[in-house]
This record gives sequence, structure tokens and C-alpha cells, in this order.
Amino acid sequence: MNRTSDRTLPACANLTAVFQHPLLEGDSAAATPDEHRLERALRTQAQAACSACPLFEQCLENAILNHDVAGFAAGTTPRQRSRIRSRLGVRVRPEDFESYAGVISPGRQVSTQDVVKLRQAHPDQPLSFIAERLGCSLSTVKRHMRQARDTSSAPRHNAPAKAKMTSLAAAYETVTGRPHPRRARLAA
Repeated sequence: MNRTSDRTLPACANLTAVFQHPLLEGDSAAATPDEHRLERALRTQAQAACSACPLFEQCLENAILNHDVAGFAAGTTPRQRSRIRSRLGVRVRPEDFESYAGVISPGRQVSTQDVVKLRQAHPDQPLSFIAERLGCSLSTVKRHMRQARDTSSAPRHNAPAKAKMTSLAAAYETVTGRPHPRRARLAA
């Protein structure tokens, strides 16, 4: 998004004091009654901002299906996102920042995903750079790149996006006890 105006940013970017507060980020737990009240107030403010955000559905899909994010996102807490994933039968691996940097622990086999992530992180580097970072041969990198290309060009038979969003919206409503914002706007 463009930073020319605060209106072009999602609410979470404009409300950093709310969304990045330690009580919502999970850095600390509320210990006193005052902190519990503050946490509830922050959560209410964050939920309202998420519900009104035009990027809500995209954010929810990313936070549930694609990334194991921390803190408050898409109107949900990490615990709620975990429960939604369980209901949907979705497993999301935590981000492996070491593979982005090209750090592979000794004895670990290089995977196609490792090669692709490192290539995406360093698109201007030669394949020999990736091989060196991963501690493997250039031919191994090329083999994994071919495998990634062949896999990505194979036809995929995914469930229709509308059905996926309907299931995700229903799970969101069940776990949070709140209506999905798009459904709430349609009902109004």
C-alpha cells in the first residue's frame, strides 16, 4: 500500500499503540485487574478496527491458512486462530527464518522449500550462492529448482475459493462468537 495518506493504510498500521501493545502482542500477560480491563479495552478497539477494515477477509485467510502470526490479527488472538485451524483441519508451520537466511543445521537434508525460499529472498544472486548458503552442490539446487517449477506448473485441484471462505467465515464465527464482518455488513 501507499503511505501517502493514513487512509490508504489498514487500521492495524494506523493503530500501532493498540495492535503492538504488549498485552495484545503476547509479550506480557495481564496480572492486575487494571491490566485485565486495559487488555479487554485494547481487544475491543482492535476487533472494531478489524471488522471495519476492507482487507479483513484477506488478512483472516493469511493469518489462518498461510502464516502462523503472533499477536492480534484479523480480529483474532493466536489461541482463536489455533482453534479455527483445528476446526478446519489446517496445519501451518511456523516461519523458518533460518532457511530464509540460508542456515541449514548439520545433518539436515536440503528441501525444495529451502531452495525456493532462499531463491525468493535472494533473486539476484547466482544459484551457486544458494548452494553455498545451503551447504550443498549446485546440481542439488538446480534439481530442486526444476522440481519446484514442475510442481508449480502441474494443475491444482483446490476447493473453490468461495467454499473455502465460507468454511473459514463459519469457523471464525463459531470460535470468536462474533459474526464475520462481511456477513454482518450484508445483514445490516
